[in-house]
Amino acid sequence: MSNFSHRGYAQRTSGYSRRRHKGTGFRQKKKGPAALKKILIAVAVILVCGLIFIFVRYFGTFISSFKNQEQQKVQTADTPVQSEIQSPLEGYYDKVDNKVFVSDGAGYLMFKGIDKTALNYAAVLNSIASSMSDEVTLYSMVIPTNTEFGLAENLRQGSNSQRYNLDLISSSLMYNVHNIDIYSVLEQHKNEYIYYRTDQNLTSLGGYYAYLDYVQTMNSVETNDTPVYTLEKLGEKQGVIRRFEGELLQRTVDEKTQPHGNQDLFNNADMIVYYKLPVHYGCFRVDTVKGEYIEKDLFTEEDVKTDPLSVFPARNTEFMVATNLENNTEDKLLIVKDHAAEPVIGYLIPCYREVHIVDAELYKGGITEYIRDNKITDVLVINGIDDANNTLYCQRLRDLFDSSITD
Repeated sequence: MSNFSHRGYAQRTSGYSRRRHKGTGFRQKKKGPAALKKILIAVAVILVCGLIFIFVRYFGTFISSFKNQEQQKVQTADTPVQSEIQSPLEGYYDKVDNKVFVSDGAGYLMFKGIDKTALNYAAVLNSIASSMSDEVTLYSMVIPTNTEFGLAENLRQGSNSQRYNLDLISSSLMYNVHNIDIYSVLEQHKNEYIYYRTDQNLTSLGGYYAYLDYVQTMNSVETNDTPVYTLEKLGEKQGVIRRFEGELLQRTVDEKTQPHGNQDLFNNADMIVYYKLPVHYGCFRVDTVKGEYIEKDLFTEEDVKTDPLSVFPARNTEFMVATNLENNTEDKLLIVKDHAAEPVIGYLIPCYREVHIVDAELYKGGITEYIRDNKITDVLVINGIDDANNTLYCQRLRDLFDSSITD
């Protein structure tokens, strides 16, 4: 029974096995199209995933950019000045000299004076005043730079207030130091050509307004009635240098990238107009080493090719004396100055019998004995605001009067 059953089972299963193998063989023939279908489905899935990835990636970037723009709008609303400073339409720092700020075709340097440096300058002037005889009148004139008047306030965020600095100096001076506030008069004429575009110095016109303010102060202090010259009168003897490329432009020169300096400054070069005095005078340069007096014209174009500003009196000159041959008074002025004072000096000569001019950076002698020996009646310390806030310069100024200064 068992054998029979076994054979029957074997017979039955053998047919199934054959059919199964045949069936398997039939399905193997259909395997190619089915596999291809699966591959196509897989490719489709990959493509869909790729599209989803691209969409998410770039749409997300767009959303992020939009959010950043909205954040920038909020930041700009909170800090509008910073946004305007960065705008190339308003101004920019030169790529060669990143301290020169260029705006509307003019160059500027930011002012860095602080309370400490202003108070130090006032202390030096007070010490000088204490060392002088009561018969000598001391005046102080500090000249602000073009940054304060030519550059819009919203672009001066990197520059400390020169108005505040000058007020601090003035309020810290002793009663016998007479401050000449030329800031106010320059502010009244800020829309005129009172500063160069390529240089921080005053033009002749700016120097003229400073001269008017000095005479007004001097007349009130000394109860004088010193007359002033009009621009029309001065214009009868004027000189002109047609093209002037100032220090700010020269600082931006690079032989490879900017052979002519900053292009905006180069395209807006200045013109120098200077006024020769309508009086007869004599002028001498003093060689303090040799003790010689060398005749010299106050206004000369001898060196204008190398230094156009040398047309102004006492430019790069250690010591100079000018005598007004038409003034019969005994009034004598000593000017202790830096380079910023030069556009003002020429106008002051008609106000005195003699004007003695000392360059604080070049002169090696002492001042106190000179004032006494030459019977100087007035002393004018006139400097640019940068030097007034320069500790080393103030020390040099102090050394000139060192023989009498005491703390």
